[in-house]
Amino acid sequence: MFQEPNNYIEDDHFFFEADKELEMVCNAPKDKNGVFKVIELRHGRVNLVYIGYSNSGGLFDEIVNGRHFDKNPRKTGWTYQMIKDGTDALDIYWYVLADNESTKKAQVDMLQGFLDQTGKLPKWNK
Repeated sequence: MFQEPNNYIEDDHFFFEADKELEMVCNAPKDKNGVFKVIELRHGRVNLVYIGYSNSGGLFDEIVNGRHFDKNPRKTGWTYQMIKDGTDALDIYWYVLADNESTKKAQVDMLQGFLDQTGKLPKWNK
């Protein structure tokens, strides 16, 4: 469940709660691309809910301003989703890859690993 890309050169993570501003807590780089995964913390349970990537504009912009499946920017879409689902927090892990061309492939590989383990895609990747 805790897929990571094979070759990353930098990584970190941060927590996001519905009463916070995503752009204030996001520590992803603004000038580097890579992949990220979103882990939902709810009622003592941990679930991987999304795997995404950036290949231009940086991880920060993709995480904060990219589109959630409800078509809203993640900075609002994730807040709405957390309130709706009763989610305690999101734990967002990001990974910088050396080669911008490999970000989409890394996402696909991480999704395939999750699919192989669980038989389904993360619920926000559908």
